[in-house]
Amino acid sequence: MNPIRRELLNGLFVLVVASLMSAAFAAFQVNFNLQLWVWIVSGVAIAVSGYVMFEIALGYMAATEEREKASAEATRRREEEWLKRVGTPARLEPNVINPVIETLRTMSPGGDYTVMYYFDSEGGKESPAMKAQNAIRGELFSTILQQLKRGKIREYKRIICFDHHVLTNDHELKSGILRVGEGPGTIERSIGDHCRLMMETKGCSLYVAPAVLRSVVTLIGVDQASIGVETTDQGGGRAIAGNMFFSDPPNGEIIEQFRQMERATEKRMVAVHKIIFPEDAESTMAQTPSR
Repeated sequence: MNPIRRELLNGLFVLVVASLMSAAFAAFQVNFNLQLWVWIVSGVAIAVSGYVMFEIALGYMAATEEREKASAEATRRREEEWLKRVGTPARLEPNVINPVIETLRTMSPGGDYTVMYYFDSEGGKESPAMKAQNAIRGELFSTILQQLKRGKIREYKRIICFDHHVLTNDHELKSGILRVGEGPGTIERSIGDHCRLMMETKGCSLYVAPAVLRSVVTLIGVDQASIGVETTDQGGGRAIAGNMFFSDPPNGEIIEQFRQMERATEKRMVAVHKIIFPEDAESTMAQTPSR
């Protein structure tokens, strides 16, 4: 029970007993009335017995609460022991950003962080759902770079993936030049800004490659991985509805499959050495002298 409430109840008990005792002394000074004395003694007895029962009930509730806490703690320890033996089961997180940030903060020091990010034929065109996600994606990017600078992440690698025919027909993209914009072979601005910052940060590497899997796959350290669960709106725009996380154990085979995809992608990837933004092209056109 709340200590304040208990003190109030104790004070009320003392007030009742004091009132009964005061009435008893007053009655004794006036004259001796046996019936009044019987009522006073009965009142004191009821008050005392009520207080005793109240203390017993409090003791019982406190003991029950302690047993419940001990049971909950024992259950938590059993779950932790079970997870140590069988590993963390796969889980679907509907929140796109926060679970990834939490995983980054709890990953083992010295691990690598690799993202294979797929862009479809619409490239950097942002659907309304993607715009809402990009508004909060900055916190994720900031956390990645902070963990890299602290040494928690050994290497941060991002592979921008496109369909094979897009790379084949785009000579600039094949040579390692990324463009921010809309349409095949482009990326969205929030990713472009982050990639430009990656190119200026030690421990980061940026590549383009043909897609092995048309989704967003993230490899976290040696024992965790996630894959984006995507949806499309009525206009056909993409949006990541959540992430499916896997841990080893018990999902070692699944994570190894993702590792094989990473190795297959690395065989055909090209390092990015330049990122072109729309304003860069406009500036170049403005500086070109007219004939």
